[in-house]
Amino acid sequence: MKVRAAWVGRLAPGMIWLALLLAGCSNVRPVAKIGLIAPFEGLERRTGYAALAAMRQAIAETPDTAVGIIPLALDDSADPARARRTAEKLLRDPQVRAVVGPLAPSLTASVSDTLGATSLPWFAPYAIDPDGGFADPRTDDRWARGLAAAVGAAVQQQGATALVLAGDAQGWPAWDAATWSAIAGLPVRRLAGDIGAEKALSAADAIFWLGAADDAAAFLNTLPAELSQLPFWLGPAGDDPILTEHVKIDRKLYWLAWSNLLYNDWAATHSPATPSAYLVYQATRTAIEAVTGAAATPATPWHVVLFEVENGVSRVYTP
Repeated sequence: MKVRAAWVGRLAPGMIWLALLLAGCSNVRPVAKIGLIAPFEGLERRTGYAALAAMRQAIAETPDTAVGIIPLALDDSADPARARRTAEKLLRDPQVRAVVGPLAPSLTASVSDTLGATSLPWFAPYAIDPDGGFADPRTDDRWARGLAAAVGAAVQQQGATALVLAGDAQGWPAWDAATWSAIAGLPVRRLAGDIGAEKALSAADAIFWLGAADDAAAFLNTLPAELSQLPFWLGPAGDDPILTEHVKIDRKLYWLAWSNLLYNDWAATHSPATPSAYLVYQATRTAIEAVTGAAATPATPWHVVLFEVENGVSRVYTP
């Protein structure tokens, strides 16, 4: 509402500024918050701050809308129990209109009941829809199928005849060995335990680590010399700098992630420009569209990209 000049003129001089301030309040946009569940304390805090930077960039690059978007980032310390409490805290804020995160499958498993019981749009950044956008990690396993098929093809190119699953599988589909083998294209078995289970490995195996980066480093550091060069692959955790910082043996590592044809142009103008940050950026854009009702951007299909890590540096890998 505009302040009429005649009305302002009847006010004492010291009250005019207050009238103008109150009149301007009607032009303030309503605010919607997008929650981010990520680690901001502990070993994996750098991953959390990279995710927050990506979310802020996505918000800053969104055209003006009728709703003001701000991030609300809460720490899960990469701990399932903490992640569940964080999700519950986010839901107590009525201004939270969408949630992005957690960043890892095991943590998503701990919040799925809490977030799934609401009508809020919820996006786990790794849980892509291969045709474009994101899918519900509780009911759509295509993100995992794509990674399993890609790692199976890659390790066969590396000479492996069997794929051994290790690490925390929480949040991954509960496939049996026959299903894993059918998807990966070679025999797959689960390592019974992790550290200390090296007797169950052979020189013809490749390892696919499903859990966190620090646990992967601890596992690798216990492998005997004759097994230290087995092909070792990770999923989303491969982007975590903890991995190479904590591995004490000199060897190559491999990981894989979802990306799309827009990534290279995005990476040239954004920092951090990691694949995981890009997934958070795109998940935030999708969340903003859901909150504001803006027209969805054209879908860009996702594909799996392979990486090799040597001397702490990740490079695109072609078997």
